[in-house]
Amino acid sequence: CIVPGKWTITGNNRMRQRPINDLTSALKEFGANIEDTNGFPSIRIVGGSLKGGSITLDASKSSQFLTSLLLIGPFLTNGLSIKLKSTLASPTYVDITRKVLSDFGTHVEKRGKSFHVPHSTLHSNTNYQIEGDWSAAGAFLVLSELSESRIQFTNLSENSMQGDRLLKDFIIILRGAGKRSINCLNIPDQVMNLVILAAHRKGVTCISGARNLRLKETDRLKVLTSELKKTGIEISETEDGLIVKGGTYKKGAILNAHDDHRLAMCFAVLGLLHSGIQIKDPDCVSKSYPKFFHDLNTLHLSPRCIAIIGMRGVGKSTVGKAMAKKMKLRHIDTDEIFVRSNGPIQEFVQKKGWSSFRKEEEDIVVENLLPSTIVSLGGGAIESNRVRKMLKTRAIVVFLVSSIPLIIKRLEKDGRPPLTNHSLNEEVKIIMKKRKPLYLSVSDIIIDDLSCVNKVASHVITAIRKKCLS
Repeated sequence: CIVPGKWTITGNNRMRQRPINDLTSALKEFGANIEDTNGFPSIRIVGGSLKGGSITLDASKSSQFLTSLLLIGPFLTNGLSIKLKSTLASPTYVDITRKVLSDFGTHVEKRGKSFHVPHSTLHSNTNYQIEGDWSAAGAFLVLSELSESRIQFTNLSENSMQGDRLLKDFIIILRGAGKRSINCLNIPDQVMNLVILAAHRKGVTCISGARNLRLKETDRLKVLTSELKKTGIEISETEDGLIVKGGTYKKGAILNAHDDHRLAMCFAVLGLLHSGIQIKDPDCVSKSYPKFFHDLNTLHLSPRCIAIIGMRGVGKSTVGKAMAKKMKLRHIDTDEIFVRSNGPIQEFVQKKGWSSFRKEEEDIVVENLLPSTIVSLGGGAIESNRVRKMLKTRAIVVFLVSSIPLIIKRLEKDGRPPLTNHSLNEEVKIIMKKRKPLYLSVSDIIIDDLSCVNKVASHVITAIRKKCLS
């Protein structure tokens, strides 16, 4: 409307079913030459004549009607004053738009349901950082919750104005058994992911505040209901939401995403939790997240770091190497890394002391607790408070337990000298008494049958899968 010329804007069949008359009526109100097709696209425009002024707007169907007007406000000679005559859908997106306009030099004044944008010149920021998209993170956050995993993002802000940052709070609300009710007015794009979460909890979940989902790429409330029923999930529509009974999934099915990126993503989460799920038209994710399935596959093949702890001589490195071979992951031995950089541990300790060794060891451990990695830690690494904290947040920790006599026998066989002034026998007893509580404090999996390396490796892998996927 602000660019001179004659324009026709149209779209696919679904786009031509999405109501646009609230926006076209508002534009007409202050002089736009614009015509829709019975309130829907296609839209015909003769652009270049808008001067600005005052209008009223119904933004109950979409916040985009308001944000689009705010964005052209600075270019209008008379500025733009907008008064809402309805409730506002997805208000956080309007807050984001106002923030961006402010960053580029235009202050949007808000008083109640009224907005004023002055005629102004926008200035270009030479370095403007755009934060990551909380909407796109939703599928991964729900997947991590359902698989008892941890996921970290490097470009999402906890203080973001994006409404979808609240998904984490909704996930917490849905923990535990019993009936739960959630209003998703401010996070409509996450309803699909929350439905998958609701289908796997114990109890009924009532979702409201999602009426606008009926006007998206498809009627999401209707399609979610019809498609998920194919799997046996007990789900029903309400006027503005859904009711989901948890624990009712029964079987795999071919699920039709209906050319809707949000549906394809939530169906993918379901498919990673259950066998037999197929998605029709998965490529529709390209609308908002072209690399979604690539990233999902990468995440699926890159499990959380597996850290193996235990006393010197229990076989941490041997077990770690066997696991890495079976799981097709890389293996790291922190003692080996230390020796390559600093020489034999005993000689280093004699020269610089245990405190210097522990500091070097800490840095090596923390640097290598990475996804897709199995890390065998030195027996005493657990004595570091920093290492224990990092193990709890970054790794699945496997504690290999062996009897004192067997440990002594192995150390003697390998020719390993005592690390203290005590005899090897006394040293092992003293250190075991000191470290065992520390080992137990961070352990996720405890293995006490170390009779066969391959058997131990298989046992650990089974325990990890059970823990992560139960």
